[in-house]
Amino acid sequence: MAATISPLKIPLPDTEARLVHTRITDTQDDRLWVDHPECNVARRAFSCLIEPLAGDLVLLAVDPAGGPGHVLAVLERPGPQRADLVLPEGGAILARDGEVALRAKSLRFEGREGVTLDAGRLEVAAVSAATTIKHWQGWFDTLEANAVSIEYAAKTLSSKVGRLLSRTLESFRSVEGLDEIRAGRSRTRVRDDHRLEAGHITARADGFVKIDGQKIDLG
Repeated sequence: MAATISPLKIPLPDTEARLVHTRITDTQDDRLWVDHPECNVARRAFSCLIEPLAGDLVLLAVDPAGGPGHVLAVLERPGPQRADLVLPEGGAILARDGEVALRAKSLRFEGREGVTLDAGRLEVAAVSAATTIKHWQGWFDTLEANAVSIEYAAKTLSSKVGRLLSRTLESFRSVEGLDEIRAGRSRTRVRDDHRLEAGHITARADGFVKIDGQKIDLG
């Protein structure tokens, strides 16, 4: 005896969402109030990165089960065309009057080949900063720097300048090894006392030697 088995067909509820156009009337926390007779409360879909504002024309997915709908996209925005591109976990890209700002707990830029910044004016403000660079090159027309305290360490420091002007209230220098100065001409002016102490002193001149003073003590 042969038996015939037919598949059991169970009707499924209608779960297909309908897409409609509607306006945002108000926003409160993560809820969006929309002007639609079938759905008056909605939430921003995870794929909708632009933060909806009151007055926006949006694409709304109506929940067939009667639950809150989901705003899939912002279609039009009346008034100022500012926008907040909201990213997961609190990050955002803010657009205001032609200016773009990145807002996040922390930012990281990665470029495998390089990162280039081209701006008419660059401003950096930070509580603290640390840089690790193997090779640094810089070109400046003018350079101005103000600091309360500067401390640096280098194995070798080499500088080439056309003219060096230095003004300090007090200056202290300690050299463990050789301190050598080579100059075409040298002049030292001291307003008050000038003392020179050394284990041995050698003074040599190819030409004229002059010592002038009101009182000279030798020995």
